[in-house]
Amino acid sequence: MKKTMLVLLAVLLLVPAALSAGILDLSLGATAQYNGSFAISENMEWQEGMADIENYAFGPDLRLRVLFAEVGVAGLYSTTATGHRIGGLVTGGLSLDFLGLLRVGLGLGPRMAVTFDEDWSNAQVIGPTGPVSGDTDLAAAFMNAPMTYRATVDLKLGKILFGLNYIIDSDGFTFQEANYDKLMPKFENGGTIGASLLFTLF
Repeated sequence: MKKTMLVLLAVLLLVPAALSAGILDLSLGATAQYNGSFAISENMEWQEGMADIENYAFGPDLRLRVLFAEVGVAGLYSTTATGHRIGGLVTGGLSLDFLGLLRVGLGLGPRMAVTFDEDWSNAQVIGPTGPVSGDTDLAAAFMNAPMTYRATVDLKLGKILFGLNYIIDSDGFTFQEANYDKLMPKFENGGTIGASLLFTLF
């Protein structure tokens, strides 16, 4: 009985989503991500560092959606104690519209970052446990990049999407290891929260 009710509930949720979903849309914009760890719990509180713009990373946000499938690309730039950091996250997942007012998405993909000195020299790829050794090529670094979840909730204001996102690493799943026991989000480590503003081109 419970399984039947869950199936019916899922169908009821998907019907309005299907009615309001377009076949294809492309949204471009910008995102700001808080660098500090933010744990989702019953007692979520505003952290003091959230009021300081220096604690945020900024970058482009791109989302391409075909029916319910969505590919997202987020780039993040921030300064470090010794220079600069550029991070990137590419995700694939699902995105649903509800009554044309709300868009909810969840994607999963590899996360990578590169650091530079203050003069933009000495590029260093950062892996899940720290800097990647110089004899490791980019393909190998990609295969060992941590799989990361990105959840998005956006308010649709015509062609404008404005909302929040939450990024959290898996428990260590990588393309190289492919240990599905480590695919679940590692909530005990917390994630990062951010906001995005996008314009839907079509």
